[in-house]
Amino acid sequence: MKTTYLIYKEINGIRQLVVATPEEWDAILKANKQLPETERRRFELSCVEENGELDRMYIEITAEEHRVWNSKNTVLLRNRKEGAQYVHISLDAPIQAADADSLHDTVASDFDLEGLASDRVLIEELSQALKAWKSWAPELLTIYLNGDRRKCTALLSEKYGVKERTIRYRKERFEEFVTKFLK
Repeated sequence: MKTTYLIYKEINGIRQLVVATPEEWDAILKANKQLPETERRRFELSCVEENGELDRMYIEITAEEHRVWNSKNTVLLRNRKEGAQYVHISLDAPIQAADADSLHDTVASDFDLEGLASDRVLIEELSQALKAWKSWAPELLTIYLNGDRRKCTALLSEKYGVKERTIRYRKERFEEFVTKFLK
């Protein structure tokens, strides 16, 4: 295993990352112990595998970079500790039950994917049938599906400039058609 230390040094007035000797590294670590927290130098460990050999690099970072890293790392650590309290089991995992092949089959759910899919197909078929029957019928279907059945008479009467009685008659014919279609 090869270990490399990259530290900031000022060379020709420019602050640069350079490779430090083990003695310089040792001196930095000893000096860090004596400094207050705000003045300490910060380092990041990076491990890279090259040609089957592990190369460890200690790279000096700024206090701001360390603060950002520490913040993210603290959150990850906390989430990992909290997550360890729970057991995660796949719903597709096989179980030893007489009536079920997996947990998915035993967990009660109000969500019915098959029913939702078949309802969408049914509504689409109804919409197509209504469109073929009368040009105004799909609009009434949309209004009914939105729950505005009681308000639509006045709205449609005003929108199309026809009497409310005409709209009520159309609603009755519409309801009869839908009832026959759904039987």
